[in-house]
Amino acid sequence: MLRIATAFVCALFLAFNLLVGNAWATGDFSQTCRNINLEGSLLTAECEQVDGYTYVPTAIDLNDYIGNINGTLEWGDHLFSLTCYDTKVDGNLLTGKCKKRDGYRLDSTSINLDEYIANIDGELTFDY
Repeated sequence: MLRIATAFVCALFLAFNLLVGNAWATGDFSQTCRNINLEGSLLTAECEQVDGYTYVPTAIDLNDYIGNINGTLEWGDHLFSLTCYDTKVDGNLLTGKCKKRDGYRLDSTSINLDEYIANIDGELTFDY
């Protein structure tokens, strides 16, 4: 009986997600957002709302979620923009050159923003 109830709940959840579309999906913000830009550490975009037609402007500060770990952009740290240069967003990728621990050398690096940045009804959010 418990298996049947669990299967029903899973099926209901899946059906709801399919019904409302990608605007409720975890991660994968780039699938439902357009005009994606980076202004300093601020990721801006116009993102689709649940209705599937309306796009609204939204932003999220990536400095709160991404850091520079010895020349590599990494999730779970913060303030990447203090030690990374020439950063830009191309679709779902944040790229740039980040200082190594020695403070002099720079490494080219990138991180897939679709891993943890989501569009929740037109709002960019960090989804872990």
